[in-house]
Order: sequence, then C-alpha cells, then structure tokens
Amino acid sequence: MFDLWLKTLGDLKEPKILVRLFVPFVAAIILVSLLGYGVFGVLMFSDFVTQNPLVMEMQEFGNEVEQTVGAIPLIGSALLWVGGLIMAVIAGVLGVLLGSYLILLFAMIITGFMTDSLVKVVRDKHYPGLDYQGHGSIGDMLWKLTKFGLLMLLLFIVTIPMLFIPLINAIWFWLLGFLFFRYSIVLDVGQVILPEALFNKLKSVDNWTPTLTLASMFFLSTLPLVGLFMPVLGVIAMAHYYFDKLSVATDAEK
Repeated sequence: MFDLWLKTLGDLKEPKILVRLFVPFVAAIILVSLLGYGVFGVLMFSDFVTQNPLVMEMQEFGNEVEQTVGAIPLIGSALLWVGGLIMAVIAGVLGVLLGSYLILLFAMIITGFMTDSLVKVVRDKHYPGLDYQGHGSIGDMLWKLTKFGLLMLLLFIVTIPMLFIPLINAIWFWLLGFLFFRYSIVLDVGQVILPEALFNKLKSVDNWTPTLTLASMFFLSTLPLVGLFMPVLGVIAMAHYYFDKLSVATDAEK
C-alpha cells in the first residue's frame, strides 16, 4: 500500500498528470455549485415543495409531536433538546457523507473520460515498451457499473433504519460508498490495461494491496475538496499496480 502511495504521489511532478489532476476539481466545483443552487431554489421557493400536501402534513405532524412532548412535566423540554441534538448529529453526519459522495461522484465521472490518457502517461514514464491491450468495451463497463450502483442503492434503501444508530450509520454508509468507489476504479483501469483472465484473478476485494490503498484514498475523500483529487490518484495507483502485475505475467510467458 505504501509503495503505491509513494509511486502515485511521485507522479504528481509530471506536468501531464498535474494538469489532469485539476480538471475534475474545476469541473466538479462548477457542476456541484450549479446543482446546489438549483436544488436550494427548488426546495426553498418552489410551490411544488412548499405547498406539497405531504410536506405540509409532515410539518404539521412534527409541530404536534413537539407540542405533545414539550407539555410533559419536568422532562418535556429536556426530551425535545435531546431529540433535536440526535437529529442534528444524524443530519450532520449524513450531510457530510452524502455531500462528499456527490462531489466524489462528479469527480469520478470526469476522471473516467481521462483514464486512457492517465494510464498512457504512467506507462510511458515508468513502463516503456510494455504493451497492453485491455479487454471489454465502454458499453460493457457502463452496464456493470450501473448494475453495481443499483445494487448499492438497493442496499442503502434496505438499511435506512441504520441511519438512526450513531457511529454505525457513518461506518456503514462509508463502506457502501467505498465499495462503489473501489469497484469503479478497479473496473475502469483494469479493462484498459489487463487481459480478462488476469483481471479476473486480481479484481477480488481481498486483494489487500489495492483495496487498502483505495480505502485510504476514499477515507481522505471525506475531507472538504480532497475528494475532487482522489479519483485521479486512484487511477494512477491502480495503473502502477496493474502494470507491475502485467509486467510479471509477460515475463513469465517468455
């Protein structure tokens, strides 16, 4: 893991990589800002939301609950305070996670268009003369990503009750996000570099060197703005790992 990190960070001195590192940063900031202002405007000022019967019923129900709990002698105010604190913590944790996931998702999509060029830069600098052909097609990759993404979404929906368990909720939803992050980068880079047989041999989640490397990157992606750089670093790290394995396999065949 540490070797992959050193190789990845060492490549940031390469101008071609440094330029590509900031492309997702700039593009994702613009897209997320536009989307954020749009959603905020809809939620705050749209009659569809503010006059929605379901929303109004939920607001009325919430007010009734507050009045009922607040009327409890001695402990009513304390219960409201504790309940509000718990909901604030849950909303804060989920807000940070979902916000970082949204930014990371935009960065991953943008980075996906640069995978081939990033892989080529890594190959030309560190593995000159090593031929690679990859396998599969863009359509096949998109279909696999869609299926896996829907699976993660279904798992998220099924486990919504875990939102109300402090600490476990953060760990669980971090894990769901990481699994999709890892699957996407492993599949994207693997299809560009490796033949199918070798890719199938190396793609398992219990292949700890790439898994732990990507896990550490995904953990850092929860920090503000850092997530915008992680997909590019992930592609570089996996390119190094796969080129090393491809080089060993190629030498063994000679």
